[in-house]
Amino acid sequence: MDIRTEVDNFLGEKRALVDAITREFRSGVSAKSLARSVGPAFSRDQVTQYLAAVALHDSAGRALEEAGLRAYVDVRLTGIDAPREAHLAVSVDSTETPAYAGLAVRIRGALRDFLITLDLPQGEHDEITDDLIDGFLLDGQPVRLVRLKPRT
Repeated sequence: MDIRTEVDNFLGEKRALVDAITREFRSGVSAKSLARSVGPAFSRDQVTQYLAAVALHDSAGRALEEAGLRAYVDVRLTGIDAPREAHLAVSVDSTETPAYAGLAVRIRGALRDFLITLDLPQGEHDEITDDLIDGFLLDGQPVRLVRLKPRT
């Protein structure tokens, strides 16, 4: 038996299952129902956390599209394995983009309307400020998307 082939087959099937979970969720199937359906393959928490990241990813994409900023950034998912996050990275060249320095502020404004903010990937720094995050963002490094809790 060739173990490498078996690993490749397993990872391919895992990717296909995660893609199917994502498709079903985006078509309107509830996260709870999907978590029950794929219980033998993934834990309920793993699926619901992943699907929360998918929803955040999709909301951020809509926010950036509506603001006319989607062409400037890549919005990605880390996957179903930990840390299960949605990330955003600037994907344009600073020398070829007019008003590049103000891009972070424009991105934050577009996301804020959808109750989303930016943060560093988990465990990066002790004191996180908007300026620090904007520096990472404008350097082309990925930053984490985080759902804002509305004030009550």
